[in-house]
Amino acid sequence: MFKTSSFTKRYVLALSITATLSTLAYFNLDKLISIQSDNSRLISISSRQKILAQQIAFHAIYYKIKNLKKNLILMESSHNLLISSPMTKALEHAYFSKPMMLDQKVKTYLKNAKSFEEHRDGKSLTYLLKHSNSLLLDLDKAVSLYLEQSRADTKKLKEFEFYIFILTLTTLFFEAILIFRPANKNINKKTQELTEEKDYSNAVIESSTNAIITLDKNLRIHTYNKMAEQIFGYTKAQMLHQSSFGKIVPQQYERLSQMGVENFIKTLKLDTTAEVLEVEGVNNRNQMFPIRISFGTSGENETVAIVANIQDISKEKLKDKLLQHQAKFAALGEMIAVIAHQWRQPLAELNFNCMYVRNKLKDPELIAEAQKNEDIIQFMSETITNFEDFYKNTKNTVFNPIVSINQALNILDSVLKLNQIKLIKHVDSKISIYGNSNTLAQVVLSILQNAVDIFKAKKIANPEIIISLKDVKKHIMLSIQDNAGGIEVSPVDDIFKPFNSKKIIKSTGIGLYMARMVIESKFNGSIKAGNVKSGAIFVILLPH
Repeated sequence: MFKTSSFTKRYVLALSITATLSTLAYFNLDKLISIQSDNSRLISISSRQKILAQQIAFHAIYYKIKNLKKNLILMESSHNLLISSPMTKALEHAYFSKPMMLDQKVKTYLKNAKSFEEHRDGKSLTYLLKHSNSLLLDLDKAVSLYLEQSRADTKKLKEFEFYIFILTLTTLFFEAILIFRPANKNINKKTQELTEEKDYSNAVIESSTNAIITLDKNLRIHTYNKMAEQIFGYTKAQMLHQSSFGKIVPQQYERLSQMGVENFIKTLKLDTTAEVLEVEGVNNRNQMFPIRISFGTSGENETVAIVANIQDISKEKLKDKLLQHQAKFAALGEMIAVIAHQWRQPLAELNFNCMYVRNKLKDPELIAEAQKNEDIIQFMSETITNFEDFYKNTKNTVFNPIVSINQALNILDSVLKLNQIKLIKHVDSKISIYGNSNTLAQVVLSILQNAVDIFKAKKIANPEIIISLKDVKKHIMLSIQDNAGGIEVSPVDDIFKPFNSKKIIKSTGIGLYMARMVIESKFNGSIKAGNVKSGAIFVILLPH
């Protein structure tokens, strides 16, 4: 087993050796650069002495005293710099020992040049002309010695650099064998374990039947599983590393923003029982649907994450709505039956009394009023009968769809008149279908009631409903058209999905969903919706 403390000690030792060697290499390189710079300067000065010696002789011949004086000063200062700089034994011997005695020769040459510059004497000029060439040869030898000195210094420093290089390679070799190899083996092992653990966690997250979404402290999404893709419609590429939680669960995003992420996390950690909320989610088509969401936390400190566990409860809510609708329908049927039972006898007696009184009356005006009362009582009795028939649990029979249309219209007759809605019927069908007439009447009533609600909400002028029923090949086609402005849902077919109501007046959002379910499952037919010039149209096809 690889021990962390042992690894640390070895690693510190290796780093110390490497740092020492790197420092030595740095100083050696710095010294090499410095020496090469100094040697280059000395070589340059030494070479310039040759040129200056020639120029002094030249200026002396042509009596260019001003230039001569300038070169004398420059050569003398350069010579003093050369003899004061560090020298090798060969250079010292060349400058201060026989046979060259270069220092003495240069000084004598400069002395005669100064004498000529001051007195213009022929003896000094003769010396300069006689000894200038021999001095040039000696100065040339001095340049060669400076070059040899530079090469020797460079060679020594390169050899030292090579030793440092070998030691560094050796150190790195032993680091690789004794430190990094076992460390790499241990790291690979740990990495494999972490990878397996992550793969397992990802498998659990991806296989979850709920949407799992994790958020960092900046509310950016870091985990977004397959179920989240299915529920909300957005892909991982669209959501990961984006601050997009607000567009799929806006209510909870606002709550997080208001509380602050840190306070929200503290609240979650203090509350051991996760709060389960039922809110609305929004999919990629901007459609809202019911979800159940709970929050938790994962990680600590800087790596802490908020984990949102989300369940689509559309089907659950739909089931509840359907059960409520069925229970409500059954309760209405029972209530209507009770009302019919309690009202029929009194209505019959009232009708009989009106007939009796009418037969006794002689005044035509009073007779007409009595007849009106009889008609009102008859209308009330027929209304009770219509409601009772509509909510009655009947069996499947062979019937003409005209029966269902009339049933629905009887229920809505007073509503249509109250809202001054013009009703146009083009009903011409002699073919019967098999099914439940009350069930089909409920579908027609649902579509008509939707139209009435929209007429009232939008305050449509001259509202109109056209009902058409005709026989076509293999089907009976029932269409209901209005002039209420059309369907605003896109695509239009989504209007048959549950909880997709765009009506201003609050509704259950399942009326048209149930209508399609009834037409398809109970009648083996189809129902489609579309927009026409001034409104919407629903077309129902029922097989013969």
